[in-house]
Amino acid sequence: MRRDRKYLFIGLCALMMVALLCGTTISGENVTITGTVNDSYQITADDGSIYEVGDTEKGNEMVVNCVGKQVKATGVVEEIEDVKTFVVTSYEVIGE
Repeated sequence: MRRDRKYLFIGLCALMMVALLCGTTISGENVTITGTVNDSYQITADDGSIYEVGDTEKGNEMVVNCVGKQVKATGVVEEIEDVKTFVVTSYEVIGE
């Protein structure tokens, strides 16, 4: 019986560690960010947060075409080691 509890405890601890490390990546919820695109593959959001733009077709297209412009982008935020990466699924230019 003690051995079963030990394995159960170890399994629960492992599951909690995976959940903590994956964080928002598991949730995969779409969010919308409004901000300015810079030439360093980043979006500076209106609230001052800085997001790295993920290396995807839409993300690359947005950076190439919208440097210095205000955009409204939709996608998924992934946070790994305090670096927020925004994986763009769609975007629109809202200001020049």
